[in-house]
Amino acid sequence: MHTKWTDEELAIVEEMACLYTVKQIAHRLQKRGYTRSTSAIQKKLRFLGYSARPILDNYNCCEIARVLQLNSATVWSWVNPFG
Repeated sequence: MHTKWTDEELAIVEEMACLYTVKQIAHRLQKRGYTRSTSAIQKKLRFLGYSARPILDNYNCCEIARVLQLNSATVWSWVNPFG
């Protein structure tokens, strides 16, 4: 069943998108009383234009986009050959 994302959930996901993995975001949402699967979070991140990689490094799409003054979805399409 499809459950509509609340504004608070979206704010949390966007705030954490560049700093945490999908699994970490799911855990933090759960601590705040929300239940979302990692695949649901991954889909939402991609829809919002964020990279949803399983690991993080010092250079992620959000940071590169910020430096280049571009949308993170643009950068993500550069690094994702299947995007």
